[in-house]
Amino acid sequence: MFKLPFGALPGHWGLAGKTREIAQAEYELEGYDLERRLLEIRKDDLDEKEYNRKLIDLDFKHGKTGNERYQRQLIELMVDEKQKVLATLELDLREGKIKQLEYDKAVATAKGEPWVNIVNMDFTKKSSLEGSFELDWNEHFVEKLKVEGYQGASSDAIVNQWFMELCRNIAMEEFDGTGDFTADSAANLETMKRWNSPESLPQGRKGHS
Repeated sequence: MFKLPFGALPGHWGLAGKTREIAQAEYELEGYDLERRLLEIRKDDLDEKEYNRKLIDLDFKHGKTGNERYQRQLIELMVDEKQKVLATLELDLREGKIKQLEYDKAVATAKGEPWVNIVNMDFTKKSSLEGSFELDWNEHFVEKLKVEGYQGASSDAIVNQWFMELCRNIAMEEFDGTGDFTADSAANLETMKRWNSPESLPQGRKGHS
């Protein structure tokens, strides 16, 4: 349908400034284009964050962006960097971009908390008692071990010392002279002596203060 030019309408002749811009937008546009133009006209009345949020909401409302893109745009508006990282990690986990273990480590690291976990166990075909563990950790955990007296040339060495001592302590709790272990008390006693000897302690381990 033919429309007269906006300026040709007598009812608009006395309008000026934003009032005129709004009237022209409402006369010439509709739907998304109208809402976008009205938002641009009123931009000076909003702070930058509020304007950007309304712009993001508008694009999402009219299907210009999908839900994932919308969520990430909202995260980008966050001022607190730690909260931004945590929100991004949560979205990555929800969207399947990272696995739970990776998420747990990254969250702990972002919060400045020590984290360690067993990520893999491998046993030989000959015996279930022969195998290995694969550990993963963050630097906050290594720093915690250093405070507790562990030393080493690398993070791997420090964590390995801790894990060896942990395994030894767990095993010693099993050989406490109770249950079925009393049937071989002499062998158990020799095992505990060996585990308690200075040679069995991880090299580089300091005593607790």
